Amino acid sequence: MSVQPLFHRDFTLMVVGQIISLFGNAILRFALSLYVLDLTGSAALFGGVLAVSMIPTILLSPVGGVLADRLPRHRIMYALDFLTAALVAGFGLVGRTGSTLPPALLMLCLSAIQACYQPATQSAVPLLAPPEELTRANGVVTQVYALSSLLGPIAGGWLYGVWGMGPICAVSAGCFFASAVMECFLHIPFTAPTDQGGIKVALDDLRQAGQFLSRSGLLPLLAVVAGVNLFLSSCYVVGLPYLVKIYLGLSSQLYSYVEAAMGLGTILGALLTGILGQRLSFARSARWLFLSALSLCFIALSVLSPAAPLLSWGVILLSALFGMACAGLFSVLAQTFLQRVTPTPLLGKMSAFVTAVSTCAMPLGQGLYGIMLEWFSAAPWVVFCFAFAACLPLVLLASRLLRADRQQLPA
Repeated sequence: MSVQPLFHRDFTLMVVGQIISLFGNAILRFALSLYVLDLTGSAALFGGVLAVSMIPTILLSPVGGVLADRLPRHRIMYALDFLTAALVAGFGLVGRTGSTLPPALLMLCLSAIQACYQPATQSAVPLLAPPEELTRANGVVTQVYALSSLLGPIAGGWLYGVWGMGPICAVSAGCFFASAVMECFLHIPFTAPTDQGGIKVALDDLRQAGQFLSRSGLLPLLAVVAGVNLFLSSCYVVGLPYLVKIYLGLSSQLYSYVEAAMGLGTILGALLTGILGQRLSFARSARWLFLSALSLCFIALSVLSPAAPLLSWGVILLSALFGMACAGLFSVLAQTFLQRVTPTPLLGKMSAFVTAVSTCAMPLGQGLYGIMLEWFSAAPWVVFCFAFAACLPLVLLASRLLRADRQQLPA
């Protein structure tokens, strides 16, 4: 019996569409964060805006999960990409007023759209990839996301530093429009549910997903992921732009290379999942979380003294590369494991549930680090040491949970 190749028509079409869409998204989000930071000049306000912009993702992800399991996924994808293109184009034309309100509103809208878009794309992967190629397929999708994170900030930092937000909005809107057109021709297997839709049915769908999480014993692991987002991811998102642009006084272009290093690290982590193959297992993945957290210590050491800002920047760059490579390994293994243990009718809701739970800590963490960086503005290394210390109990808990369930976890 012949084995279906991974890169058949629909999987390839989805991947190419995601490359275009995520590239436009990476350019826009990178430039918007710098735009807000330049407007405010305050780490606390910057962290606060980022934190508030995450709230729609938390609140609407369950809605996106229900939609992903009840509507054709490709229709959700192209409708939301067309909507995003229109919003970005509108902001580029009338939203650049010098006030923080228009970019903050755009970030809220992008977050709400992402909450409905992400469950559709994530739950489409196991439907388009052959079962024996699922880990590789997730690695490809992770590499696509990371590649956009690598190239997007470079292009975004260059465009923003030279011409500002206008050209970025034009390029980003064009990317979303092109991706939407491609997704119109995408075919994703879909079986319409037999029951009628409605609030009661949607709530019942979410209840089923919650019951599955509880019975499967995944809730403690999701709590660990939420804690990692609270203490590790939030520190990267808020701390690194503050260190490079405010504390070290370097340019947007140099910070764009730090963002690119994080993207390259994620690509390397995803590539390693294919190279190491069966030698990797989710049951032993706590070590990758520890190594990712360890990168915070190197960042702290690099800014003990700002006397040599370019040297500090170099250490930050390498630390971001190393930390995200380890995080990328963990991410691919975790995503593949969750897709394998989830029944097909629950794929969208499970993806949304995981997104909501793992993301809920991000606004709190971003607000926390924004305030801490204000308090320790003369010694930001203290903040990164705190983040590393806070991650250690999470790594130990993850190691204990995975060791206890090792017999039940796939290799």
